[in-house]
Parts: sequence; structure tokens; C-alpha cells
Amino acid sequence: MKHSATPILRQGVFRTPQGWCAAAWSPKGLSALTFPQATRDEAFRGLVSYLSPDSAPIPGAKVPPVVVRETLKVLAGKRHRVPQLDLWFLTEFQRKILRATSRIPVGETRTYAWASRRAGSPRGCRAAGQALNRNPVPLLVPCHRVVESSGKPGGFGGGIGLKRLLLKKEAAQPPRRK
Repeated sequence: MKHSATPILRQGVFRTPQGWCAAAWSPKGLSALTFPQATRDEAFRGLVSYLSPDSAPIPGAKVPPVVVRETLKVLAGKRHRVPQLDLWFLTEFQRKILRATSRIPVGETRTYAWASRRAGSPRGCRAAGQALNRNPVPLLVPCHRVVESSGKPGGFGGGIGLKRLLLKKEAAQPPRRK
């Protein structure tokens, strides 16, 4: 669902055992969340790559507790829930890919082909990968659980090392053949 106008986004940072995460959100939900960074400033700078150029984030707000709590669960390899999202700046296809990806259970993986089929584009594996690369909430919508058909990890915005670490913490299994 598109907004009629660009929403005003609040933004803030919070500390995790792996570093600082920054988040941006509207009254309708979370719009962006960074991977852990070494400093608060790096985390804030990371938001820029996720947000629409039209957005005008207001810094310094307290991150909603549900975002902090669920992010910490992901980083610990635990089951989490995806909070309400406001991804008004993504295309409908991108949102479909992220909805499908958010349903992959902890400890399981799926392929890019699976994601593209779920989004209604069976031949859209490459487009699915691009949509996942554009995922503005990559920890909470678990794009790390999407791998190549061969079982190789594929790409990840947080780096292959972080993808492998998250999958290892979840004791993830190879993708099911479907």
C-alpha cells in the first residue's frame, strides 16, 4: 500500500552485542534497520542506503522496544517475529518477496527460485535476489535464509561472513527441494 505523501520518519540507534544498529520508522511501522556497525555514526550512515531520497528522517528518537527486542533475538539465532513494517518506498514485487521471506522458519533455508515463485514470478530468480539485496530490514526479514539452488550462500548485504554466522546460530539446514 502506497502512502499518499512521504511519511516523516523517526530514527534512532541501539546497542547490540555485535555493535550499533540504527532504525527508521513511521507511525505505521518499521521502514529500515541496519546491520550492527562499530559506531553510532556508522549505523546512522547505513540508514541512508535503505531509505527513499524523499524521506526526511528525524534523528534522536528512542527505537521502539519491539524492534530492539526482535533484533536481539535474530542476532542470537532465536525465533523472532517481524514487527509491523512500513515499506512504502518498495515496489509491490519487492514487498511480495519480503513477505515470502519473512515466513521462512528459523533453522531452514529456501532458494531464490522459491522466493520468486512465492512472489508470482517463477522465472524471476535474479529479480528476487535484487529485491532481497534491497531489503531495508535485513535482520528482521531474514534474507540470510535465502540461498542459491546449489546450497551456496549467495549474496548478503551484511557480508557472507555474517550470513554464515546467522545461519550457523540458527542451525540452518540446506534448502528443501520444492
